[in-house]
Amino acid sequence: MNSDSFMGRFYQFGEAVLFLFYVNFLWIVFTLLGLFFLGIGPSTVAMFAVFRKWSMGEQGFAVFPVFWKSYREEFLKANGLFWLLFLFGMMLLVNLHYFEVNDPTINLLVKATFILTAILYGLLLLYVFPLYVHYDRSIGQYIKNALLISLYQPLRTMYLLAACFVLYYLWVTFSVFLFLFGPSLTSLVVMWICYRTFIRIEYKQSLLETSKTNGMSEGEILSEK
Repeated sequence: MNSDSFMGRFYQFGEAVLFLFYVNFLWIVFTLLGLFFLGIGPSTVAMFAVFRKWSMGEQGFAVFPVFWKSYREEFLKANGLFWLLFLFGMMLLVNLHYFEVNDPTINLLVKATFILTAILYGLLLLYVFPLYVHYDRSIGQYIKNALLISLYQPLRTMYLLAACFVLYYLWVTFSVFLFLFGPSLTSLVVMWICYRTFIRIEYKQSLLETSKTNGMSEGEILSEK
């Protein structure tokens, strides 16, 4: 079928919707199989693993084997990462709402510190799962690298935040679609943007390594396109 024709594009759109719906279905089922508490972390990692392959340009691969392999192999580590992030997020939430000191100035400084930490935490969440499925690192390295990328790639981070805000508006406006493919579409968009950010960083690193070999300065390398 000609992909440039109307029917060809309609068919591709239908395939994309079914793909998102299927991955979302797997995410829900395997989250429930883990009784939610032990299933949501591995299911989220497995979902990102599927979308990593898609973001890398692989088409027509079998989704379930990729999902199941990642879910099974990363079960313990993914749970460790998820619950560490969850507990830290809950701690931040409780402190933001209930922590008070008598001195107004100190209380304002403490609140500002918690708010800044919450912002960094939100930026961390954007990158940590894409990093998890793309690189083989320790949990601590995923957290550190997620924060570093969010701060040292501000334009890419703003692009990612804008995409997330658009998706948030979409889910609020059309909440029926949130259950059908909310998690899967959100993960797909985040993984697609993050993958291109990773490629950009790797490319710059390769240029810096080449500059060291050829004796070029960092400024000369970064000025090249």
